[in-house]
Amino acid sequence: MADLTPERLSEIRSLAPTSDPIDCWAAVQDLLRDREQLVKANASAAEELATWTGALR
Repeated sequence: MADLTPERLSEIRSLAPTSDPIDCWAAVQDLLRDREQLVKANASAAEELATWTGALR
């Protein structure tokens, strides 16, 4: 599901406002990519649940 490893998340959290802008941009891209994957997984789970409960036929 998510590609963000705990190590990468720790690196992102440790970035300071004075960090290299390229590192910050890479971190933002990683976070957005991870968010996109989580949104897709949530939508898939919701569809499966709706199918399972009979709400979606």
